[in-house]
Amino acid sequence: MSFMMQVRRRNMHITIVPIHEANDDIIFFEEKSCTEFGKVQLIPKGEELIVYIGIGQDSLTLENIRFLGGISRKSLANAKEDAAVSAEFSLIMNRAENPELGQVISSFMEGWYLAEYQFSSYKRAPKLNQLTMRWEEESLREYDQAARIRANAVNLARDLCNEPANKLTPTTYAERLKQVFRETDVTVQVIDGDELVSNEFAGIHTVAKGSSEPAKLVVLTLDRDASKEKIALVGKGVTFDSGGTNVKTGKDIGEMKMDMGGSAAVAGAMKLLADSDTAANVVAILPLVENLADGNAFLPSDIIRYRNGLHVEVGNTDAEGRLILADGLLYAQLLGAKTIVDIATLTGSIGSALGLKAAGVFSNAESDLWHYKQLGDQTGDYVWPMPVYDDYLHYLKSDCGDVNNMSSSPYGGAITAALFLKQFVEKGIKWVHIDMANTVRPWREQGYYVPGASGFGVRLLFEMVRSELAQSQI
Repeated sequence: MSFMMQVRRRNMHITIVPIHEANDDIIFFEEKSCTEFGKVQLIPKGEELIVYIGIGQDSLTLENIRFLGGISRKSLANAKEDAAVSAEFSLIMNRAENPELGQVISSFMEGWYLAEYQFSSYKRAPKLNQLTMRWEEESLREYDQAARIRANAVNLARDLCNEPANKLTPTTYAERLKQVFRETDVTVQVIDGDELVSNEFAGIHTVAKGSSEPAKLVVLTLDRDASKEKIALVGKGVTFDSGGTNVKTGKDIGEMKMDMGGSAAVAGAMKLLADSDTAANVVAILPLVENLADGNAFLPSDIIRYRNGLHVEVGNTDAEGRLILADGLLYAQLLGAKTIVDIATLTGSIGSALGLKAAGVFSNAESDLWHYKQLGDQTGDYVWPMPVYDDYLHYLKSDCGDVNNMSSSPYGGAITAALFLKQFVEKGIKWVHIDMANTVRPWREQGYYVPGASGFGVRLLFEMVRSELAQSQI
């Protein structure tokens, strides 16, 4: 099965309709196009361009529909003129697992807008033609608007991750966030300089010592309902990670400009919460640092004392993300959060365990892990439940501190990293950790994915917050 889009080059008009056996246009099909999901065929016919995209599945998930939206937009990327576009969603609705019109339209358009994304700030690249969806029924515009809001939030995270390291420093990052949230209900607080030391942000201060770029702690607060239990989002914001004294090697070290992917996901989620008018009490904590090595840099064997009295021995300066996240977790609890979700490009080990399509999700509330997987399936930000074995504290033993930031075992690195973070979570606090080191880029540039960062985590965090809010009302 497939659907057909008719495109008029001057007043571009797209119609998605079932292709009936009696339809003469069927002769234009290659048989494979009818059955292969996402297979695109463009057929000129007079003044029109017929775009065939194969469905090839008995039923479609919302993520499938997003992919079809992205594929549709990409197939029209080379159209010569800007145009208005209209579409009929009858066939997609009939094949969707959840056939609510709003979800189908919103998912399709979300993929459409995500596929339009380009990061071309520093290159001479032709802009995509402008295609504007035209809705004959005014009531359908709200679904299109919801899709645009979601896509814009994901694209914010993409923008942040794609910025070069010399353009997105802790200082410029903090200023960028002030601009992003200037006209929203989100307040932005920046803690830096001596205030980091006096307020006992020991991990952030220590990791940043080797860089000429001063560290920043950005706190984003969205308090639309103080009666609701406070939820905290904590995102790792290492704007470049050289590894510090334990310097990284390898040709792909330039990828370390994206070691702030967790913080970007949190920023995008906060933008989505703000723009979608979600009634929530959420605080986001973003520790922003560069991890470089100069004469002032922290060293293996250094001891860091945290505000909860825990002493950490630095076993490896390239395990810096957990050191700054520990500050974020402690500060979230100081601010009164009862549920904390942290997200970080934390370990290469998670990619070894899960490949490049799904991030790992850990929690001290294990019964919720499969629910988070379900949310990941729905949003396209895939996660897979991972264990946190307290027995593995054996691998984090320190001769001169309470805990080491580096495991003594080459195995289970993502688990021991999560276990390290767990040491900074008090009893009675719900904690979720997402290791997204393997998903900061798309595993394949297909569907609505384009070159550069994936924007992973924005939609997942948004839905996790909404889920927590719903549970608190039961």
